[in-house]
Amino acid sequence: MDAEGWLTSQLASFACAACGQAYGEERIRLIAQRDELFFVDLSCAHCGSQAVAIVTIQIEGDTTTLEAGDLVPADDGARARSTIAAPVSADDVIDAHHFLERFDGGIDELLAHLDGEAR
Repeated sequence: MDAEGWLTSQLASFACAACGQAYGEERIRLIAQRDELFFVDLSCAHCGSQAVAIVTIQIEGDTTTLEAGDLVPADDGARARSTIAAPVSADDVIDAHHFLERFDGGIDELLAHLDGEAR
């Protein structure tokens, strides 16, 4: 198996950041390689979102380490999905508008309120 095939097979089990589904080998394309850096195009068959990842591969003796930044293995898909918020609805926008209309303070107070902190 060549380097591109090995990399593709390793990344196939990583989860889409938008929906948490595994990418699958057929949806991964190597864009470029510079030394140990691989630039990879990822396309989700489930939700259609696309991403570009920078992946590093280090080989030390019999150990090969793949570092793929924020990509999460599909086995941890629940973790990937938990970071994804629901789409913003029209009601959300109206609620935010009403909240900001009544809010009396600056940006620091607003951010503290949204974080649940008191400043």
